[in-house]
Amino acid sequence: MAAEIMMKFSPLVPLVIHWDGKLLPDLTVHESVDRLPVVATGNRVQQLLGVPKPASGTGQAMAAAVCEILQAWSLTDKVAGMCFNTTASNTGRKNGACPLIEQLLGKQLLYFARRHHIFELVLEAVFSVEMKPSCSPDILIFKVPVSVVIH
Repeated sequence: MAAEIMMKFSPLVPLVIHWDGKLLPDLTVHESVDRLPVVATGNRVQQLLGVPKPASGTGQAMAAAVCEILQAWSLTDKVAGMCFNTTASNTGRKNGACPLIEQLLGKQLLYFARRHHIFELVLEAVFSVEMKPSCSPDILIFKVPVSVVIH
């Protein structure tokens, strides 16, 4: 099914690539691991490209994981921008994922920095389908009134 989705995904619009690291339970062992959901969006386009387990949380590891996914989906020429949280591992001038992705793709991209960790909610929903729902008090959306989160 995944191969079929990948083959059929051929957007005709420029894309923005979104990624956000999330610590999640591993599916095979009893420990938590870093996961990096990567999503492509554009005009009337939204596609989850993958949720790799990068070797580390460094900008270099994240850039390599994002670019590997873009190459696998044949989307490197369609990417026009990046949407990311404002951690140093993404925004660092020399070793941040953003400048490293630009180097790996050989082009400048638009930067769309964001404050809130929206993809934590996406991943929480995906994992709650396959695993028991989380009852963690650390999920911000459940601790703060929605009206505050929207601001």
